[in-house]
Amino acid sequence: MPKMARLRVRLVLWTVVLEAVLLLTFAVILLLFLKNQQDNQIEDTLRLSGAQLRSVVEIQNDTYAVPDDVIAQLNRREISVWILDGQGELHFRTGEARNFDLPDDLPAQGVFRDVTLGGEENVRLYIVPLDETDIVLAYSVDDSRVFLQQVAGGFAIAIPIMLLLSAGGGLFLANRALAPVTQITATARRINAEDLSRRIEMNLPDDEIGELAQTFNAMLGRLDRAFQRERQLTTDASHELRTPLGMLKMQLSLARSRPREATELLAMMRAMEGDVDRMTRLVEQLLTLARAEQQGLMNFALCDIGDVLHDLRNQYQVMLDEKAIQLVVFTEGDLTLSGDADKIRQAIANLMDNAIKYTPADGKIRLEAVRQAESIKITITDTGIGIAAKHLPHLFERFYRADSARTSTTGGFGLGLPLTKAIMDAHGGQIEVHSELNVGTTISIRLPTSK
Repeated sequence: MPKMARLRVRLVLWTVVLEAVLLLTFAVILLLFLKNQQDNQIEDTLRLSGAQLRSVVEIQNDTYAVPDDVIAQLNRREISVWILDGQGELHFRTGEARNFDLPDDLPAQGVFRDVTLGGEENVRLYIVPLDETDIVLAYSVDDSRVFLQQVAGGFAIAIPIMLLLSAGGGLFLANRALAPVTQITATARRINAEDLSRRIEMNLPDDEIGELAQTFNAMLGRLDRAFQRERQLTTDASHELRTPLGMLKMQLSLARSRPREATELLAMMRAMEGDVDRMTRLVEQLLTLARAEQQGLMNFALCDIGDVLHDLRNQYQVMLDEKAIQLVVFTEGDLTLSGDADKIRQAIANLMDNAIKYTPADGKIRLEAVRQAESIKITITDTGIGIAAKHLPHLFERFYRADSARTSTTGGFGLGLPLTKAIMDAHGGQIEVHSELNVGTTISIRLPTSK
């Protein structure tokens, strides 16, 4: 039996068992209630009849007389009566008492007792005193017992039928309720690492099953993006490492091709060392980018963006002086937020590297941070060469270089801006670029303070 079918059966069985317990409890309580009501009615009738007889029985010369109208009332109530004298001799009987002898095990006065008359009729006895005489009254309990048996028999027939109907209805409802889960399971089985594009496409209500489907789709989206990043990382790494590895192999082959002077070998070794350094930088940047894209690896804590900007000014001051570039740092408002200060510094440093690199001598760079409602806006503006409009949509793609003349040998690997965007995404921030050729570039970052 499939696991989902077993779940349906368990749900139906638990429902039926619970319903059976409730129905049986209701049946027992109802039967006890009916029996108590019948017992009270019988006992009240016996008390009323006894009190009535005490007030109307006439004793004359050892003769006991009961008015005919009272006897008629007793017969309508189905009350049997025996009247005994002080010696226990029977002097009067009416109703079914004419057909049965008085039983030997009589109850005490004012006490009720169930006995069987003649081995065939079950009655309830009650004795009331009259001077030195006892009046014994009896009321048949057979009808009440038959009624209770009929009610119990009705429950014995109705409860199994109700449970069968409930089981059928429960199975039908369980099938309908769990049908989306079956579809979710089937979709999950068709998904593998090679194809995470499938989604659960169902018009589900906004309930627990619908929420499960939405959560499952969101999980698939995250997994799909994670696998795509992993594939992209592998592809990018293999592509970018191919060139320095080829150059390194070529240098080794040349070094082994014929005997060479020590100075020439040292020059070739320095070239190979440079290739190794470039590969090391590339691997480090790829690993940093991969970690930044895994948002859970960020170390969030309170940090002051103003302190970050002033630290960067001190870090780049020598480089700025060499190119005679003026740097203006402006901060305003409370610039404290929850974030990874080291990663934020690295992101802004990547932008500063590009600004300094593409700003000519005697240029100007403005670095500012201001508080705006529930976010902090960081802006880097330079008077550099600018970026053509056709390159702007691709700036944050891995290994994309707006300047085709730049290579990993003469410049970066094209990972600085993708890394910056990954860090901003991890902080729930946004980044925008506005640029005009031969005028300059402005990059704006917005970081939420409530992250």
